Amino acid sequence: HRMDTWLERQAPFDKALANALIAATPETWARAEVEVSRDDDGATEEMSIVITSPDGRPEVVSATEDLFTALYGLSDFFRERGTVWSKIVCSVAEEAGDWTFKVRYEY
Repeated sequence: HRMDTWLERQAPFDKALANALIAATPETWARAEVEVSRDDDGATEEMSIVITSPDGRPEVVSATEDLFTALYGLSDFFRERGTVWSKIVCSVAEEAGDWTFKVRYEY
């Protein structure tokens, strides 16, 4: 049961990440993926963020403030649990006007 509560609490963070990714990409994109690698040496936390189009769109998309906010929120949330992710891959896709997303964590 504790894990269910954890996942319920995590859901808004995942959704914020997906929404930030959607907002960061051009209107013409129907799909996008962000890959985030996190490096934490105890003193500093650095994130490498790469946003790509699975459809091969050429536009370069940079991380936005909202994206950073969502990622640092996730980082703090996981730190509270004691295990912080080292990599996140978040994919979003639009089908018939609705956006769906999936988030994969690596530790």
